[in-house]
Amino acid sequence: MLRRALGPSALVVVVAVIGWLITGVAVLDVIKFLAYDAAFVALPGAALLWAVRGRRTHFLVTIALGWPLGQTLEILAFSATASLGLRGLFVLYPVVVIVPSALVIYRRRRAVQNDPDPDGMSRALMWTVAGALSVGIVYLTIMLLPQAPLPSSSVVLEYPDFPYFIGLIAQVMNHWPPTSPGLAGIALHYEWFVFFHMAAASQVTHLAIPIIALRLDYVPTIVVVGCQLLAVGRLIGGAAWTGAIAVGILFLMGPLGVIAHSTGTPFGDGVLINLWNSWTFPFGLMFFLALLYLITERLRNATWRTSSDLRSWALITLLMIGASGAKATVLPVIIVGTGLYTVLHLLFRRTAPRAAIVTVGLGVVVFVITYAVIYAGTAPDTVISFLMWLNGTPPVVFALGIQHTLLRQFVLPFAFAAGLAGFLLPLAGILYLLRRRHRHELSSFVLPLCMLAGGICIASVVHQVSYSEGYFEETGYVAGAIAAGGGLRLAWMDAGRALPVSRRGIAIALASWVVLLIAVGKIASQSITAPRTTMLFYAGFVAAILVFVIVWALVVLARRRFASGALALGLIPLVAAAVVTTPLTVYPTVRKMLAGTPTTSSQVVLAPGLVTALQWLHDHTSVNTVFAVNNHWLDPAMGNGKYFYYTAFSERQVFIEAYDPIRYGVTPGLASPTATAFADRQMLNNAVFDHADAGALQTMTSQYSVHLLFIDRLHGIHDAAVLQLGHVVYSNADAIILAVG
Repeated sequence: MLRRALGPSALVVVVAVIGWLITGVAVLDVIKFLAYDAAFVALPGAALLWAVRGRRTHFLVTIALGWPLGQTLEILAFSATASLGLRGLFVLYPVVVIVPSALVIYRRRRAVQNDPDPDGMSRALMWTVAGALSVGIVYLTIMLLPQAPLPSSSVVLEYPDFPYFIGLIAQVMNHWPPTSPGLAGIALHYEWFVFFHMAAASQVTHLAIPIIALRLDYVPTIVVVGCQLLAVGRLIGGAAWTGAIAVGILFLMGPLGVIAHSTGTPFGDGVLINLWNSWTFPFGLMFFLALLYLITERLRNATWRTSSDLRSWALITLLMIGASGAKATVLPVIIVGTGLYTVLHLLFRRTAPRAAIVTVGLGVVVFVITYAVIYAGTAPDTVISFLMWLNGTPPVVFALGIQHTLLRQFVLPFAFAAGLAGFLLPLAGILYLLRRRHRHELSSFVLPLCMLAGGICIASVVHQVSYSEGYFEETGYVAGAIAAGGGLRLAWMDAGRALPVSRRGIAIALASWVVLLIAVGKIASQSITAPRTTMLFYAGFVAAILVFVIVWALVVLARRRFASGALALGLIPLVAAAVVTTPLTVYPTVRKMLAGTPTTSSQVVLAPGLVTALQWLHDHTSVNTVFAVNNHWLDPAMGNGKYFYYTAFSERQVFIEAYDPIRYGVTPGLASPTATAFADRQMLNNAVFDHADAGALQTMTSQYSVHLLFIDRLHGIHDAAVLQLGHVVYSNADAIILAVG
């Protein structure tokens, strides 16, 4: 199988490397980073996996389980050496893991057995997966590129989270325990693990943080997620094509968005969008899919406390720890999803699934401990509120606009259901599992379906101002993609036998719908923008599907053939609509690239002089330097307090940087020590820069060790008398740096 996989694997590698090179990454940087991932992530993870499982794990499964296991080991080793103040010892960590693991494997060599191979993988399947992954990487690169050009003489990072993330990585590299870079000295309880990983890579390879964060790191993560989907789908569905189709669902499909554009679809951003704009999300998915694989093995195993079982539980525990620090949404979905599985098992089989109960209990213990240690038992800006994540969908917007109270209350449940259906459109293949002839196969997919239901349930109960509750649903969505892959595979197998259409007919109909929807979407996008007209447009789309199914059934009956399963033909336009979403989303950027027009906005967030001044700070001050800044806003109207560029590109701490309290773990209106610190620093900072208050400056220097003032002459304002509070150590047309205290 490895020989057959060489060509498909080479395709993915070539696409990834070409993408790196044309987006500004040097060849040597690519080599350094890939060597780091191999030595510090892949090899330690694979070695420990083989040693603990006690059997030869197939290459695909070794990647699927060994990579996130290696990430956990890397993060724990980096944290331990940093906390001891012995960062240099981190380079020895691979040896510490690989050598003992190799000795264990060697001693067991005669008793070691191979993992069972549930289903072989054909050359066609491998090329299909490689093609889907390659197109997915291209999609992600096209969507990421305009938002994150590499820093040069000026910086334009149009997605405000990116400089924030870069500042967090720099903080991890220079201080331990890591605190908030933009609120110096204040603890920040956050999903740190992906930033630990990038900081560790930068520490070993000496590659610049933006190169790793904005270019190199996301591609291996995406490739591993693709391999995991293939492996998990193969295990759960008993056929490799289930996993292959799941890969296509994740990377090639999106929510209902026939008239989608670069700002997203009417039914939400979709999972693919969050694979590039949230670095913690794909990182967390690696742990989620690995856990899904191992939990499925446990549920299918007749025993649960033998020596082999205990070793598997140890792997699950280690991955749960990694998952909790990688993305806070993963463990709750695992716990709730496995809990739902337990309830269903009790209801329908009248027995208690001991492995599921152990999984839930273990998940709760790890969650409670990590919630206290990593997140300090807090969930900033989180409230109980129902179905908020669906409020922006066209059906719900339309329903909320109904003036008649009774009618509005009657319509709203249907509107929320329609909004959810629009978002879950790529998972339409799940419906085929409900056919009577396949209900016996539905039992294989109960666990991923429970994960999907668990994610939706959590997202429907809690709410955050940033709508981050959607990550619960999107985590479950990835598990649902496996069940959807199983449904679509069965539908393809039934074509021409249990469905009134041949495989050739399905292919022709699907292609025709894709062409039609692209044409209609291009025409309609010029005139359909309001929620009401958008909803009516998609209502027309649903009506067209019904007409399509009815006409096809009537034609089949007229030709005196069986029409059983005709309703399943509705999957063809549903899949077609999911397929066209992403191309329509990336099309505006592609059009600009082909025309040679800029893909970024004209706004220069960091002008050349500001970049030079921040570089001067980086080169001429110690890593413990704390400075104050006079600007905290992205926009002149002072409405978007997410300016994180000073910490990102100086790699130094700021007294108070962005005026966005959520980023510091502060919930507006809720009293806390961090909230008090934020408010006090706002007052002091404003007093210094707006009124040249010497007393406020004295407090800043004596209590907070602020010894530099950074005056942004382009974006911020300041009292001219501030220049009398210290002496200028650096100045250009865009910035002034004062030494004070």
